[in-house]
Amino acid sequence: MTGLSKSGTERAAKREADRALLQRRWVEIERPRLKRAVLAEVERRVLTSFMNDTRWRELREAVETLPFPPVFQRQDVLGPREPLWACDQMSCLGDWSHEGLEPFFMIEWIRVVPKLWAEQGRLLPMKQVGDCTVELREVLDRLRLPYREDARGFWIYGYAQADPSTLTEAPERAP
Repeated sequence: MTGLSKSGTERAAKREADRALLQRRWVEIERPRLKRAVLAEVERRVLTSFMNDTRWRELREAVETLPFPPVFQRQDVLGPREPLWACDQMSCLGDWSHEGLEPFFMIEWIRVVPKLWAEQGRLLPMKQVGDCTVELREVLDRLRLPYREDARGFWIYGYAQADPSTLTEAPERAP
């Protein structure tokens, strides 16, 4: 080995120091900047906040009590307006982890699809193997979270222009 090569311990320490620096930059600079941009957009669009970090965390923890973690589609305040997924027959699980939902302050709404499907083969139609609609509704009611339910799933609002229970315009058509 030459005097220029680093040991595994030194490389690991360098990676950890770099990670800590990136984390500090996120906490001190990028996150506050992003939060200011979200709040400016919320104000520009005259949206009202219906959720906070505590309520999102409670929802994330409550989902762990469901038979399976349902898939969800997320719309961020600053994100591009994406079309709704055609997920009436989804064969995947939702990522309700820390990485899947945070930062909470960016979430305009999520649509939760409480059904799980499995493929039976290429020529056979998909088969429904799970439905946690009743359990999810009970969780949302118990936590007293604002939501709207329709044939496409449960809509949970972080921000909206009115009381979510009275919304008539579908989120995919929102400005």
